[in-house]
Amino acid sequence: MTTQPRPVVIGVDGSDANAGALRYGVEEARRTGASVKLVHVVPDYVPISPMMPLTPSELTETGASVLRHAEEQVRRIAPDVEVEGWLHHGTRPVQLANAAEHAQVVVVGRDNRPLLERLLRGDTAAGVAARSSVPMVLVPADWTPEPQRGVVLVGVKSPSHSTALLGDAIGLAAERGAKLVVLHAWKLPSGYDDIIETRVGAEDWRRQSIDEMEALLKDWRAGFPDVEVEIRVVHDHPSFALVEGSAEADVVVLVRRAHGVPAATHLGGTARAVLRSAHCPVRVVPPDAIGPIPGLVLEQAGAIRA
Repeated sequence: MTTQPRPVVIGVDGSDANAGALRYGVEEARRTGASVKLVHVVPDYVPISPMMPLTPSELTETGASVLRHAEEQVRRIAPDVEVEGWLHHGTRPVQLANAAEHAQVVVVGRDNRPLLERLLRGDTAAGVAARSSVPMVLVPADWTPEPQRGVVLVGVKSPSHSTALLGDAIGLAAERGAKLVVLHAWKLPSGYDDIIETRVGAEDWRRQSIDEMEALLKDWRAGFPDVEVEIRVVHDHPSFALVEGSAEADVVVLVRRAHGVPAATHLGGTARAVLRSAHCPVRVVPPDAIGPIPGLVLEQAGAIRA
């Protein structure tokens, strides 16, 4: 029996910043044989002002118009892809995360508003990434399908949540026929960094980190023997290294923290910096996103896990 692929959800807001997200979401749907579900969220509040006499029905009409325009764009780009539009009311990050509950991925455009405005009014992408039960992909407005660089870049900070992170990244590389580049970057505050370099040496630290990364990748290499894997250990701030590496990648994969209250604290400073500045789409994976992969057996702490 053939199982219908889960849909690709694309958040649409009618702005030019959304163009790359539409193109990326359509390409993902084509690649996986899925349908596209467009979601627009109408604000759940109405500005009350003599200068702006808006009514809830007018907001809904505007939202419906945004959806119709987005559907037309998708049909022009990919007439072979099934598309449907859904109008939601409420808070954007919450509604988009809820709408994507049964999707394979949720795609949003990069918010190019100034940092202060995003802090005051909220950052949709960060909010969705912090809440979503499926991977979220943030896409720059100018993203296009070509050129393909054939690289999936994954940032690994520690063994914590590496199963979800590496599983998602290597699976994505396998689907795309791409090379997986595993990047581990480290740099301590100046005084402590000097101690490491003096007592241990950056090269010794690099070799030790490579050994640790190899141990994390051992089972994944066996499960995906056709995927070329490169390990990079660099002495640099993780956000700087990932943003620099994104210039030669098709997608950067990061993992969300397992805990955090409020929800936005699920994303650390590195993830936020990469979301804001990466040259390519950024995929944020929930810590429990990866499920059993047929034919792959993982060993950890003496236990066998399917």
